[in-house]
Amino acid sequence: MAKKAINAVFAGGILLLLLAGLARTVFFPKEINYLEQRYAEQIAPLTAESWLDGSFQDSVDKALSDQVQLSETYKKTYNTVSSRFLKAVSAPILSQCRDRYVNIAGTLMFNDNIVYAPFTLEEVAPSLDAKAENFNEYFAAHQELDFYVYYLERDIDLDFETGERMGAREYFFDRLDLPEDRTACLHVDSFEDFSARYLRTDHHWNYAGAYQGYTELVKLLEVDEPPLAPQGGPVEVGTLYGSRSTGMTSAFSETFYAYRFDYPDMEVTDNGYPAADYGSQKEFLSGGADQLTYGGFYGWDEGEVRFDTNRPERENLLILGESYDNAVVKLLASHFNNTYAVDLRNYEPHLGKDFQFSDYVEEHDITKVLLIGCMTYFRMDEFTLEG
Repeated sequence: MAKKAINAVFAGGILLLLLAGLARTVFFPKEINYLEQRYAEQIAPLTAESWLDGSFQDSVDKALSDQVQLSETYKKTYNTVSSRFLKAVSAPILSQCRDRYVNIAGTLMFNDNIVYAPFTLEEVAPSLDAKAENFNEYFAAHQELDFYVYYLERDIDLDFETGERMGAREYFFDRLDLPEDRTACLHVDSFEDFSARYLRTDHHWNYAGAYQGYTELVKLLEVDEPPLAPQGGPVEVGTLYGSRSTGMTSAFSETFYAYRFDYPDMEVTDNGYPAADYGSQKEFLSGGADQLTYGGFYGWDEGEVRFDTNRPERENLLILGESYDNAVVKLLASHFNNTYAVDLRNYEPHLGKDFQFSDYVEEHDITKVLLIGCMTYFRMDEFTLEG
């Protein structure tokens, strides 16, 4: 009898947990999956079309896996145990294979960095051709605007073992109908260049790479004043488990450093709503924040973030980019009147309307447009200019 009662209580507890997870998924979904450093899956709107093509059902499955209570805890516990074992057994292998790519449980390592394999030009040329054609259409249609393109070279652009460059950036720039002085690049010519500018467990640039990019962007955008200077040397913020440090590599970490800056006063609007700031640099640098991630520190991939410095004598800048620009948008905003940072992947989901380029630049009195990202940005359909 007692055993039946215990089983009933256990089964009831599991049922309540599942029901709570369902209720949270439907009525109180969390926005961010901090474990995997991405926006949490949400249930898609139920329509006849989404039901018939199965996309609604798929969204429910994905949302439940993200939203159910303790799901991140379960994943984190499993990942940490398995990853610590992997880290221990791989250490002697990595020490014996310096300057070589090593595949460990499906994860590619080069020295102490988690990396991605380089592409070939043949793989990426068709998508770069399509994006160049798309950009050129808007360059021609909006000759009243000053367009600029900044390309970040990274691990996917260079074979670290052979030193062979893929040539994707050169190929892409050759196809853009822009003057040479309207394009620039964060050059990576060796693994040493890469490791000096990028995080070891995350695909984003580090404080040094981001600051170099910012200073080059100030020059590219023809800003008539010097870049903001850091207030002292790099500050040790904490331990980072980067975007590549998930699953079987979740025990791999690094020390995250950042610069302090004296930003001018500016009002921030996040997806149409007033915000205290973009990102949490002040909180992390003062030791008042936790869950350290690249996005948590610099700011997430919002649909639209506006920075208003209330200096109408200066120009207005539109930045169309990906997560790399999160580290530099506030710095760039320091030199303009209004700066609009738009992530085309998230504009419609967060703003509730399509991004119409021509209407947008006219409505916001834009004079300069910066297109910034790595090879992936310049290949992805989601970053195609439309409207």
